[in-house]
Amino acid sequence: GRRDLAQLNHPGIVTLYEFGKTSAGRYFILMEFVDGLNLRQLLAAGRLAPREALAIVPPLCDALQYAHDRGLIHRDIKPENILVDRLGRVKIADFGIAKLSSTSGSSGRSGERGRPDSETIGHSTVGVGTPAYMAPEQRTTPDQVDHRADLYALGVVLYQMLTGELPAAGQLRPP
Repeated sequence: GRRDLAQLNHPGIVTLYEFGKTSAGRYFILMEFVDGLNLRQLLAAGRLAPREALAIVPPLCDALQYAHDRGLIHRDIKPENILVDRLGRVKIADFGIAKLSSTSGSSGRSGERGRPDSETIGHSTVGVGTPAYMAPEQRTTPDQVDHRADLYALGVVLYQMLTGELPAAGQLRPP
């Protein structure tokens, strides 16, 4: 499970070096330091220019595709988990509640019907994620979430970057 996270090696994903439990019973995570700000901090200064917002999205898509191709679904894409370093490089952090698909190593996508065989890395599949960014199916059937939930959340983040606010409840509907 968690060892799969340590093997994520992509310039758009914060590197996880080690994790575990100390002899005193404390859990720890040793990960890459990103010298910059998270997207929430950047948004607090005001709305991003459309060009800046749109420049952030392609590297995020590339990093998510890399994880999805390895069977990992982040499930908590939000501004706090998107880091921008001093050189403008974008990285996704906190795969702590990621879901590992049984198709790891293939496309990472489950079938259109039925329950994907998966394992949650870190936490239970119930009530996982940040409500304002969660896809509808993540709220109703969290055990059936696939890579599309990350894309939905990224869409909410893009909406927020462009408008300076979150979409109203029910404004973003499933097709």
